[in-house]
Amino acid sequence: MQLSCYRLPEIQTPLVNKFYQANRVRGRATKQDTVWVTKSSELIAACRIQNVEQYAFLSTVFVATAYRGQGVAKRLLLCAIESQECVYTFAYRTIAPLYSQLNFVEIDQLTLPTVLREKFVNYTNQGREIIAMCFQRTVHT
Repeated sequence: MQLSCYRLPEIQTPLVNKFYQANRVRGRATKQDTVWVTKSSELIAACRIQNVEQYAFLSTVFVATAYRGQGVAKRLLLCAIESQECVYTFAYRTIAPLYSQLNFVEIDQLTLPTVLREKFVNYTNQGREIIAMCFQRTVHT
């Protein structure tokens, strides 16, 4: 299976939203987001990095059911964070180990920037079982 992973041009944002909608995924990409997708013959995975104030926030990560368990999410996330210095995300507890493999670390919600902490509290109040995580690129000297 030949897969390609790339940053989606802003003009094509509606395509990822159709993908999300067809799969009943919460969240919608905007043209201000950096959207990453994985394609085979069709769109099979997507995620977005939102600029929340000055913070990079990874959200709306989704892989089509037929492609799960094949490393698609890992490859997509590696592409998305490749050029980032610091990325925050809220991972569902069940998939936190995947993020850990990519060097995201669990962080206390109190250490989140205020704008992200408010978002985190909102989500947990809705009953989402998530943990705050952060990817920080290490600089070798």
